[in-house]
Amino acid sequence: MMKKLFYAFIILSYLFLFSCNREYKSTEYGALMKFYTINKANDKPQIGDIVIVDVVQKIADSVFLNSNDFEEPFEILIEEPSFGGDIMCALLSMHVGDHASVVFPIDSVFSSVGEQMPDFIESGTITEMDIILKEIIKKEFLEEEFRKELDLRKNEEILELSSFYNNGKYEITEDSLIILDINKGNGKFANAGNIMKVYFVFHTLEGDTLFSFTDEGKPYELVYGDMALGHGFYEALTLVDEKGEAEFVIPSSLAFGSEGFYEAILPYTPFKLSLKVEKIMTSDEYDAELRLINEENERKKAERLQKEPQEIAKYLKDNNIEVKPKMSGLYYIDEVLGKGENVQHGDLVSVHYVIYNLDNEVIESSYEYGEPLHFVYGENQMIAGIEEAVGYMKVGGKCKIIVPSQLGFGDIDIDEKLPANSTIIVELEFVDLQR
Repeated sequence: MMKKLFYAFIILSYLFLFSCNREYKSTEYGALMKFYTINKANDKPQIGDIVIVDVVQKIADSVFLNSNDFEEPFEILIEEPSFGGDIMCALLSMHVGDHASVVFPIDSVFSSVGEQMPDFIESGTITEMDIILKEIIKKEFLEEEFRKELDLRKNEEILELSSFYNNGKYEITEDSLIILDINKGNGKFANAGNIMKVYFVFHTLEGDTLFSFTDEGKPYELVYGDMALGHGFYEALTLVDEKGEAEFVIPSSLAFGSEGFYEAILPYTPFKLSLKVEKIMTSDEYDAELRLINEENERKKAERLQKEPQEIAKYLKDNNIEVKPKMSGLYYIDEVLGKGENVQHGDLVSVHYVIYNLDNEVIESSYEYGEPLHFVYGENQMIAGIEEAVGYMKVGGKCKIIVPSQLGFGDIDIDEKLPANSTIIVELEFVDLQR
């Protein structure tokens, strides 16, 4: 499948080197900038401040991003620069009310995130941002507001939990875990190192779902004793036996405390835990089960591979396709002839695609992403079937190909609709070629 990479600010521009770089001067922070308005009497932001800005991003003369198109003010947290001359360096160089442009090499963005720059981006390409710094929200103010918010949430939690602690029908453990209900199972409890298969959901006290830890309807597997989800969750596991179900209220002190859990759970958030223990296994039992599962998967892969020629033949017959396969085994059907030159090794090609399985179910479509797939022809960046098909096409052309598994995803399980050793049907549109 196409691997789509998104990098901060990379999507904002791909510009060639400015011919007027002499108008840009390096600031004390190393940003290459051109100022249109300077307000030296006004404050500059510091690390930890938030700035409200207007940003206009252009690709050549076309506007690619305009912050005024957003309903909310465009806010940026000032952080340590990722590399010399980046957007943070530019903002640290500005005063409230300043209007300036900043440029920096796109190479630096990729190196700062540890990624290799794609072949289709020319080294030395730069990005430009036009910025008006409208307002600074100081770090000290943010910290004070955050402290007030924490105090408010802490007091709200105390009030919320009091209705449970003061209700005699609920059992409270020594660690303050609140037991709402337990339905016993078969009496088998977990020991240290056991593998547990569990269904569990974190709800707010109002009943909204925070997290649902299941894998497409399958139980979540964990090692008993793992404290990653907090002491309260671990304690709950000790109280529920195999096939048992229970519901708890876990105070934040036994979970994610004053820090919360990323952006999903705020600080001082108590929550309800709905828990069902499906299975408890020793590590040896778990390993034995995995071996059986792997053996069954390999058997199914071999069976699909053996049946693949018959499945392809049936698809051809059902769809009245009489084309003969290429030497590789690829079935290629021209639908629209393109124009221009054929692709050569090292060319950057852009294609739209729709991938189906033999049941004509759509697996993936580049049209849904709103942009074609780019790859360098001849560098094995694409599955063999698509790469071979592109070699027969010209820009503007469209085709349909039937791709046997050895030219597609081989023995890789993509999903339930496309298991290992599956034939795929691909509709291709050759959008562009850059030599």
